[in-house]
Amino acid sequence: MVQWADGVNKKAYGMSIGEVDNIIYTEFESGKARTRKRNSIAKGRYSFLLLLDDLGHDSEYKKFLHWWKFTLQSGAQSFLFPNLDGKNENTEYRVVEPFEAVGQRWKEVSLSVEEV
Repeated sequence: MVQWADGVNKKAYGMSIGEVDNIIYTEFESGKARTRKRNSIAKGRYSFLLLLDDLGHDSEYKKFLHWWKFTLQSGAQSFLFPNLDGKNENTEYRVVEPFEAVGQRWKEVSLSVEEV
């Protein structure tokens, strides 16, 4: 687990919230399928946006890119981020798909993560 990128804001907006699939299905040759929970509590899945400036060689976006590639190892590591359910604590998240960014002077970065 790694810390969030230094010098990059943590102001998530445009949030989409859901749950990670928490059911295990077992099919039998005859009879009905059985189901059970994978974990006692389903983990959250979140998609959100960050607005990062991209002006100059020391911009928030360039710091984010460096963190993504070298510290987070392109999403292979988990990271600490403020809890996305509004609790006053940091939570460990892992990336579920690569980020996307749009814009020029300001980059709108889209992240999809789930609780670890």
